[in-house]
Amino acid sequence: MKTGISIALAALALALFAVPDAYGKSGPELDIRLSGSSFITSSQDDGTPTPATEASTSLQSGIAKGSGSAIFSAQTVIEQPLPDARCPAELPFGNDLTTSVVLTYNDGSILSATTGTDSFFCSDGVLFVAEFVGTVTGGDGRFEGATGTWEGTAQVDGTRVTGNLIVDLD
Repeated sequence: MKTGISIALAALALALFAVPDAYGKSGPELDIRLSGSSFITSSQDDGTPTPATEASTSLQSGIAKGSGSAIFSAQTVIEQPLPDARCPAELPFGNDLTTSVVLTYNDGSILSATTGTDSFFCSDGVLFVAEFVGTVTGGDGRFEGATGTWEGTAQVDGTRVTGNLIVDLD
């Protein structure tokens, strides 16, 4: 009986120490789904938020599912929405954007990324759909010194944001 208890305790100890290191990792590629909120943080001279028809800065935050449990925060700057050939007829206005994303995991690990020059959005003035391409800019904890690339899509409808990211760690 003591042998059985010893084996059970050893297995529990292994699970407690081994699982947190692997938690959130699925090899060198992370597949992440985002859901949360988005708020325009830039404002006009009178203090009201910048209209969706102008260049603006916004902040997104929420939860991330897949490749571990994380919370995410992002800051996005969009250029003046103009007619854009990259956009479909139902979302005729668009332009370039830049964004920085930070994922914070339950164990305190952090992964950060930023976009490159190939990221853009399309909009009808209410619905915004974005495509991102960028680089992993670092991390802490299990992502200490992380590098790599990422790509993703996001949709903002009012203040609701949803998205998908694929992160390819080197």
